[in-house]
Amino acid sequence: MRSQLLMVLVLGFLSGGVARQAETDDVAVATARFFRGDRTLVNGFVRVPHRLLTPVTVGPSGFAAFRLDVAVLDRAGTVLTRDGWSRQVSWSGMQASGAASMESLAFALAPGEYTIRVTVRDSASQRAQSAEAPVTAYAARPGASDLLLAYGVRRGQPGDTVPAPGEVRKGDLFITASADLRLSPLHATVAYYCEVYRDSAATLPWRLQVSGMDGRAVLTTAQSQTSVGAGGGVLTGSLDLTGLPPGPYRLALLVGAGGDTVSRAATLSMGGFEAEQHVATATQAAAEPTDPFARLSELQLDTLFDPLVVLAEPGELGVYRDLSVEGKRRFLRDFWRKRDPTPSTPDNEQMAAFYHRIGDANDRYREGGAAEVPGWRTDRGKIFLLHGEPDDALRRPASGTSYPWEYWKFTKGRVLYYLFLDRTRLGNYSLIFTNDRHENSLPGWQQYFNDDALREIANF
Repeated sequence: MRSQLLMVLVLGFLSGGVARQAETDDVAVATARFFRGDRTLVNGFVRVPHRLLTPVTVGPSGFAAFRLDVAVLDRAGTVLTRDGWSRQVSWSGMQASGAASMESLAFALAPGEYTIRVTVRDSASQRAQSAEAPVTAYAARPGASDLLLAYGVRRGQPGDTVPAPGEVRKGDLFITASADLRLSPLHATVAYYCEVYRDSAATLPWRLQVSGMDGRAVLTTAQSQTSVGAGGGVLTGSLDLTGLPPGPYRLALLVGAGGDTVSRAATLSMGGFEAEQHVATATQAAAEPTDPFARLSELQLDTLFDPLVVLAEPGELGVYRDLSVEGKRRFLRDFWRKRDPTPSTPDNEQMAAFYHRIGDANDRYREGGAAEVPGWRTDRGKIFLLHGEPDDALRRPASGTSYPWEYWKFTKGRVLYYLFLDRTRLGNYSLIFTNDRHENSLPGWQQYFNDDALREIANF
C-alpha cells in the first residue's frame, strides 16, 4: 500500500495524442502538453519494466540498478538537452510479473517539433533499450491542454508539498501517472486532468465519453457545468469503468457547446483478472514503506483523522488526541485494518475510496462565503463520504418563493433517501428528511415545500 492519501495503486497512463503506448514488457515513454504563455510545459513519463534488469545481488536485501538517459532533439535531430540519473530496485520489487518503475520528466519548450528519446541501461548486464515520443510545442494558445489519464488525482494536505514516487504535481493536485494505463476488474477507476484556456470567465458544459477502438461509444456521462475564470481553469475527477470488457478504449473529454466545443482524448486498456497482479505489483517497485502513515507528519495524520467522525463507532475516536505521533500512526493503522474488506491483499479498498471521496466532496459541496466549510463537513458531503454517488437524484433550483432542494436515492441494499434543502439560497444545504435510522429528520419539514414539490418527492 502506498503512502499517498488516495491509496490508489500507481501504474498510471498519460497520453497527449502524441504519445506511444508500448507493450508492457518494453520501455515506454509518453508525454502531455500544458500551455504556459510563450512556452509549452511538457510532462513526460517513462516506464521501466523490471524484467529488463539483472540483479546485482539476490535475496531479501538484494537489488538491481539501471541508468535512465533522456535527450530532447529538435526537428533536425540536434540534441538540445540531455539529462540522466541512476535508480536502484529492491529484490522484492523484481519478483512479480509485470513489475515496473515509473520515472517522470519535465521540459519547457519553445514552439516547434521535438522528439523525446529515453534509454534505459541495466547496470549489471549493460543491456539497453530505448523509446521515443514526438512532441509538438504550441505555437499559440490552444483551447485546452492534452488530456491526462492516471490512477488517481489527490489534493495536497497542509504540509504536503513533495510528490510521492509516481506522482506529478499540478498546483495543489498530485497526479499518479505513468507511460501506460491498464485497468483491471478490481482497479477499474480512471482519473483525468485537463486544463481549459479561456480569454474571459465562463460557465462551460462538459462530458466524458468512452468508446471502443471502432469508434462506437460504450459510455457517456451526463453533462456537467464548471465555472472557470479569466485565463481558464481545470477539469479533474474520476470515472468508474467497472464492468467494461477487456480491451483497448478511447476516453474523450468534450468541453463547450456548438462551435465552441473543444475535444481532447487519450487511450487506456481494460485487462481481465490476470491484470490484477500486473497492476498491484508494479506499485511495489518504488521502494516505499508498506505503511501508508509511516512518513506523514503529525499535522498530516490529524488531517486524515478528522473525517473519520463520519465512519467511527460511538466513543471510538476519543483517545486519539492524547496520543503521541507514533500512537496516532498506530491508531490510524488499526482503525483501517478493522475496516479492510480484503485483509489478505496489500490494498485497502475502503480506505482508498474514502479518502478519494474527501477530495470530491470538498470540490462539490463546500459551503459558506468567507467562513468556508469544507465539503466533507457538510450534510451532503457526509452522505457522499458514506455512500458515494447517489444512484438517482432530483435537483431543483429556487423558483419564486420556493427554496432549492435535492433528493438523493441509494438503491444498493436497503433503499435510502436523503432530502436536502437550502434555506439560505446561498448553496448551504441541510439534511431535513431521511429514512436512514442513523440520521435525523427535521420535524415539520413538509412546510418548506408546495404541493407540487411534495407530490414529486413522494413519487420519487
